[in-house]
Amino acid sequence: MLAESYYVTGEFEKALADFERVIREYPGARKVPDALLKMGYCNYELGRWDQARAALTKVTEDHADTTAARLADQRLKRIAEEGH
Repeated sequence: MLAESYYVTGEFEKALADFERVIREYPGARKVPDALLKMGYCNYELGRWDQARAALTKVTEDHADTTAARLADQRLKRIAEEGH
């Protein structure tokens, strides 16, 4: 996935746009929870705390029984611990 390669190389704006595209164009796809998670991660890396929390919370609420939700919860706790 192109978005993943952007994320890994630190191109968070490009990654974010492609993860958003996955969600918009394939709303029922099995990759949606992962795309939401990575949107949260990208926003975290960009210092956009509210957007990061929103994406991560959506993962935990809409996809509760997934690995993505567990990872989102961990990142939400980290954001809180860091005081953001």
